[in-house]
This record gives sequence, C-alpha cells and structure tokens, in this order.
Amino acid sequence: MEILIVDSSIQIIERLAEILSEAKNIKTIYRAVSYAQASALFSTAKPDVVLLDIGLLGNKSVDLLKEIKAANSKTAVIVLSIHVDELTKQKFTSAGADLFFDKYHEFEKITGAINLIAAKKN
Repeated sequence: MEILIVDSSIQIIERLAEILSEAKNIKTIYRAVSYAQASALFSTAKPDVVLLDIGLLGNKSVDLLKEIKAANSKTAVIVLSIHVDELTKQKFTSAGADLFFDKYHEFEKITGAINLIAAKKN
C-alpha cells in the first residue's frame, strides 16, 4: 500500500511516517505540508490511503478531501485532528472522509485502521 501524509506540521508527518514504516503492508509513504503539494503528489502517486490534517492553511482540508474523492472514490481518507466538533465531523463525512482520529491521543489506532483497509482491498 502507498500512503500520503498531509499535515502542516513536519514533526507530525515524521512521527506518523516513523510509526507507519513498521507496518508490513506499507510500501511507500509520501509526505506533503500544503494543499498544493498534496494535490500534486496525489495526482501523480495515486496512494491507497491519505492521512489528512483537518487544519491545512486556508481551510483547504475539505477542498483536498473532495478533490481526492472525485479523482478516486476508493482512496481511503483518514482525517486527523486535535479536536473535532460534530458540525466539522459532519462536513468532512459528507465530503467523503472514511475515518477520524485524534492525532495526539489516537496515534496507535492509525496503523490498525490502515491494516484493516489493506485487508479489505485484498
């Protein structure tokens, strides 16, 4: 599986990449810190899973999510946040988000979720 991590924090990206690099079924991990970079990487790499920070600059996270789902609805998008209120969660869910995780308190659940996504693809 190929993964794209999109977060405005390089430290978060590196920590996620470190955790995910230990998973057996992950072949490549792409990294992006902005909407433009993520959009370009997504269109060329076509990853299976995108880990998407809810707080991209300019509120571009929902736009990127819509773009990803329009290009390939089978791409799993896991939204990462510090705190998600119900209205925000509903907005992301209606745009196509597959899962939500708190990026500080639920790191350990992300690899398991990706393993389940990989199992469903096989």
